[in-house]
Amino acid sequence: MFTANENILLRQHKRRVIEYVESTIPEDALDLGTAVMAMQVSCRQPGCVPLETAITIVFPKPPRKMKKKKRNATLNNADDKENKEEKDNEEEVPTFPKPLVPNLEESRIGGNFKTRILKPLAEVTKDDVLDALPPNFAGGRRTVESLCIKARDMVFAQIGQLVGSNDEELKDTEEGKRLVEGRRLVAEYLKVCLEEYVERGCVPPEWGEKDGWGSNNDDDDDNANQSEDTSDNAAATKTDVLKSGDIKKWGEGNIVFKRPTEDDAGNGEMDGK
Repeated sequence: MFTANENILLRQHKRRVIEYVESTIPEDALDLGTAVMAMQVSCRQPGCVPLETAITIVFPKPPRKMKKKKRNATLNNADDKENKEEKDNEEEVPTFPKPLVPNLEESRIGGNFKTRILKPLAEVTKDDVLDALPPNFAGGRRTVESLCIKARDMVFAQIGQLVGSNDEELKDTEEGKRLVEGRRLVAEYLKVCLEEYVERGCVPPEWGEKDGWGSNNDDDDDNANQSEDTSDNAAATKTDVLKSGDIKKWGEGNIVFKRPTEDDAGNGEMDGK
């Protein structure tokens, strides 16, 4: 339970976060009744942060319209006439002529847009809000690339916390080598688990489950051959990427977020198509 002072502070933080979100929404959408709700929620699922901020943007319902249907010149019988009268006034699906927020379908049909910030309300900044909103909103920065980079950084940070992070003082010592080997083993295991995660329709294992995850199935000749082919393809991809010049080395496998170099800008071409 919160005390009176804590409730006052929580409301102040909530109002602050709502104002951050409202600053990204067009004025005409707000004038039509777009509402923003922010709530601090707790999560007890394994791997969740203890407190997070849930944001819901509620767009106004469009005005309802009735569409008229033309009557047939003649009606065969009384039943046809009765059925026709029931269908004369059919309700159209209400929509605005165009989305209230550019290219956001929820704003056109009067739906809700939801997002989460993995921080309690008191710690949420405007940058956190912009990172949680897509570019449809003014200043929004949430894209597939940003999500991938965030997930990558979170995984690497967890490996460092669990095994031991880089320490320049231990770089050339036996302890430093042991930590590097530990991080490598964890990364290799996670690489296999991620492949299995994709193969299983992106369904994760139960928390703490070990059986059936992280195995290479080397006894299966077909799988072994397939793994060999995959390794060859990965090696070829890596070589091609490294040859292409000033390209970021992170994400150099099958999915590459590539930015054009100065040479690319001059030639009007991009490598790795």
